[in-house]
Amino acid sequence: MAMVEQKRVAAILVSTMLACCLLLDQAGAFTGGNQAPYSPSPVIAIDLGNTNSCVAGYGHGQVETMFQLCIPTWVAFPGDGSVLVGEDAMNHAAPISGFKRLLGKRRNFEREEEEVRGLMARVPYKVVGRERPLVQVKMVDGAVKNLGADEITAMVFSKLRESAEAYLGRAIQDQEAVVVTVPQQYNDPSRYSTLRAAELAGLRVTRMIDEPTAAAVAHGLHRKLRDGGSVLVLHVGGGTSDASVMTYVDGVFEFMGADQDPFLGGQDFDQRIVDHFVKQIKEKHGKDLIHQGALGRLRTACEQAKKALSSQDLAELSIVSLVDGVDFSGSLTRAEFEEMNHDLFLKVMALVEGAMRQAELDENKDLLDEIVLVGGSTMIPRIRRLVTDYFDGRKLKNVNASSVMPDQTVALGAALLGHPTANGYPCMGVDRRQWGYSTDWCFTH
Repeated sequence: MAMVEQKRVAAILVSTMLACCLLLDQAGAFTGGNQAPYSPSPVIAIDLGNTNSCVAGYGHGQVETMFQLCIPTWVAFPGDGSVLVGEDAMNHAAPISGFKRLLGKRRNFEREEEEVRGLMARVPYKVVGRERPLVQVKMVDGAVKNLGADEITAMVFSKLRESAEAYLGRAIQDQEAVVVTVPQQYNDPSRYSTLRAAELAGLRVTRMIDEPTAAAVAHGLHRKLRDGGSVLVLHVGGGTSDASVMTYVDGVFEFMGADQDPFLGGQDFDQRIVDHFVKQIKEKHGKDLIHQGALGRLRTACEQAKKALSSQDLAELSIVSLVDGVDFSGSLTRAEFEEMNHDLFLKVMALVEGAMRQAELDENKDLLDEIVLVGGSTMIPRIRRLVTDYFDGRKLKNVNASSVMPDQTVALGAALLGHPTANGYPCMGVDRRQWGYSTDWCFTH
């Protein structure tokens, strides 16, 4: 019976994938070969993150003026039929975040189920569903809704679309193109789920490009890197971290190795600070911060302190009436912050080591040409020092780049692909299958 069930599940999966491919084909989609190259100029580019999501592009008739707008990747359901997204959702009593990790996940695949369970242990909402994970949303009237990650992601995409339209001063037309970035480790179901989310938001995706490739494009490496040159892209985001090594061959980036941790990022660094001050408040005031509102305010202050310590040696925290009318004030030094997160920083470096080992460059580090840092947490001085030390102190150009901020890199790179005067980065085709999954999907009209 188990074998019959496995065959039935496999048949359903294959049928689903064929149906997705057929739908894309009917829409005029393709991923390379000898067909016409990618040509439409995207009006916007979207970078979906676990913590923050960004939209970028160029103002109409202003090819030298690029805009970039970011919102927290949070969604909330007040219960009156409305949906809150971004800052408004963060202030709600039961916001939902982290759902990006659920896109395309299949619970009958052991490795994917492990990641789903990892998320379930970290979020306050319930994840249900037997074959694919669904987020359970409780409404004020007691009703329960089960939503797929693509449906929730579509709400974020819609908010980003509205933000872009407000900047552009006009509605984005159905025929206008959109670039969407995705993690390199996304498999085909995750990519199709992302496409589905864009469609639900009324967006027509003409290009889906991997985040590391977009980051390399942001630094102009598709024009500057020598043929056969290599680049390490280290991404430390709010909730996930990954490292990728790519080589630039015949005009395209090909992956040589990659390593990732779906549950390592800036939120974990914040939590260490939160735990530090929760203990301090307990000892000093005898108050246990079990109230979610109080913890939320403390977490926000701790995140601000973390950011401040990237440019100064001491950060001060001050929160009026944190809990039971008690005012809180405290301080944190950079040395203390680095000590409490030392083991986590070493985990980040383990990803670098893993990617370099897969690329067979771990014993030939001098062959690596460039390093690109992505994500706000790569601005942490200690992480930058560890990266430099790993490469024996050799100062690589983009380790200390200031022209492109790490937290803006991916969205910027994706937007550059839509610049009306840009030569663009050529699409990968099926004849250039890269390490792992295809890294650049392009679609025509």
